Amino acid sequence: MGPDVAWMDMSNGPSLFIQLTGERDCPEVVVEDESGSMVTVRVPIVPPDDWIADHRERLRQVRDYWVPVKPA
Repeated sequence: MGPDVAWMDMSNGPSLFIQLTGERDCPEVVVEDESGSMVTVRVPIVPPDDWIADHRERLRQVRDYWVPVKPA
């Protein structure tokens, strides 16, 4: 599939992670607020079987038609 991702992985606010293999052997979204409330929330998700292939195809279509704007 690909690597896990993190957004705002820092010590002064909530962090958001997408882990492709979570605690229940399925992808999960994890929100951690270690610096504030000390709460961690894990939400397992089960995307459809073709979800990743579908998104890769959509990305390919965008790249095929994208015309970058050249700086003036």
